[in-house]
Amino acid sequence: MKNLFLIFTLLITSITFCQETYTMKSGGRIFNSKGERLNSTKVAENFNQEALKLYKAGRTKKTLGNIFLYGGISTIIITHLSKVKNAGVQSDGTFGKPTSNTMYFVGAGIVLISIPIKIGFQNRIRKSVTIMNEYNPKTDKVSIESTDLMVNANGIGISLTF
Repeated sequence: MKNLFLIFTLLITSITFCQETYTMKSGGRIFNSKGERLNSTKVAENFNQEALKLYKAGRTKKTLGNIFLYGGISTIIITHLSKVKNAGVQSDGTFGKPTSNTMYFVGAGIVLISIPIKIGFQNRIRKSVTIMNEYNPKTDKVSIESTDLMVNANGIGISLTF
C-alpha cells in the first residue's frame, strides 16, 4: 500500500508540473505560467499543430500589417517632403510646378488597409493561446509546489508542499 501511495504521489506531481498555461500580452507576445516570455522557437516546441498554424498565420499578418503601415506612412512623408522641396520661388522667379495630391491618398489608403490587418493578427494569436490552454487543461484541485524525500531515524517519508 505504501508503494502504491508513493507511485501515485509521484505521478500526480509529474502531471501537475507538466500542465502549463499560456497568456498573450500586447504585441502578440506569449508568456508561460511562470511569466517567462516565449520566443518563436519555444512556441514551436510547445504548441500543437493546430495552435502553431494559427500562431504562424498571426505572425505573418503582423509582419504584413507592419509593412503596409510603415510603407503608407513613408509614402505620405516622402510625398510631403517632395512637395515642400518643389514649392516656393525658383531661381528664375517663377513658382514651382504644381503637383497632384494622389500620392497622399495612396499613402493614406495603405495606412487604412493596414489597420484591420494589424487588428486581425492579435485575434489569431489569442485564439492559438486559447487552443493550447484548452489542450493542456489546468487543474486547480491539486497544486503541489514541491515534494521532498525525507529520511531520518524514524524512517522514510515524503514532504508535500501545497
